[in-house]
Amino acid sequence: MFEGLHRETFHPGDVIFNEGEDGDRAYLIESGCVEICVGNGARQRRVSLLGNGELIGEVALIDHQKRTATVRAITDTTVVAIERSMVDELLEKSDPVIRHLLRVVLERFRTTQRSLSPRVLDDLSLMLEYPRHSDDLQLTAAYDLALAQDIAHALQTSQFEMHYQPICRLDDGEIVGYEALIRWNHPREGAMAPLDFLWVAERTGQVRDIGLWTLERACRDWPALKSQLQCDAPFISVNLSASQLTGNSLVDDVKGILQRQKMPPTELKLELTENIIIGRPEIASQILNSLIGLGGSLALDDFGTAYSGLDYLQRFPIATMKIDRLFISQVLTSAQNEEIVSSSVQLAHSLGMDVVAEGVENEAVRQKLRDLNCNYGQGWLFGKPTSLEVAQHH
Repeated sequence: MFEGLHRETFHPGDVIFNEGEDGDRAYLIESGCVEICVGNGARQRRVSLLGNGELIGEVALIDHQKRTATVRAITDTTVVAIERSMVDELLEKSDPVIRHLLRVVLERFRTTQRSLSPRVLDDLSLMLEYPRHSDDLQLTAAYDLALAQDIAHALQTSQFEMHYQPICRLDDGEIVGYEALIRWNHPREGAMAPLDFLWVAERTGQVRDIGLWTLERACRDWPALKSQLQCDAPFISVNLSASQLTGNSLVDDVKGILQRQKMPPTELKLELTENIIIGRPEIASQILNSLIGLGGSLALDDFGTAYSGLDYLQRFPIATMKIDRLFISQVLTSAQNEEIVSSSVQLAHSLGMDVVAEGVENEAVRQKLRDLNCNYGQGWLFGKPTSLEVAQHH
């Protein structure tokens, strides 16, 4: 499980960290108050008090050097601990120019620190180690970090749920498979749409753990779903994220899940978007081919929404093209959209791919897609995403 964030509580007088210690983590103050002290022994003096929403210890965390101050709890204080592994993950994903500027600022701070008088050094240390942010930025950062901690807790306590949406043959409406979709009923926020929390998980690296949890749960539930189907080649689709394709262990992780859940590899379809495979094509190609070697297949999700080049369709072992609902929703009203859908279907078939139309919401759209030789459909016409219990009685 992801361990980059967790809460800790300190009581009055507890030292959170000492000056001179290794800066292996920073802290966001969620509640309470701390004092910032510089100097040692009898010369130690308080230079500031910090409270809710403030960040402490970030400079030493980022530049891998020693703490420049001592931080001690004044009241009962709860903090969200931010480990270096998470910061390294975020920095790796940031713009190279930003990373360079950050390194320059930190190096100049440390160089200046060694040459200034103690009084000026204290003021500069305080200014850089504990910067005051604008209210909006501070609130956003606090919310994101707290949400990341909640995601970690949700993974550990099984708060996430899986819903399944049927994928049907357009000819007769028979269900041939399901797409697995994650849902979260947040303890405080209530039902959260995946986009409202997955973007935070993507930035913190937690999406890798979420992806593996999703795959494990979908494979576990698959026998119950499969028992409802009468088709020859049933399948379940599970989404892959960009972060998962950067992990060295993905192929072994997938293989382990298939073995633990006794999942027939040929009945697993992994969905990915265009953005994922064009970001790091060489790495993606190697990993995706290894995944195919396990026996599963790949589906290209949201086709047509991200990239104009088509060479990747031949470079990657894609078995299914999913045409985005953006085009399907206007296939009856826009000649241009109809042509896009028709051309996409023809292209996919010429490359040996099946085609799934997303967002099929009425019978007229279904009939038009049949006329355009589309194979499968997914949308409210066939069923909304539902829990396993509901899907079993569909």
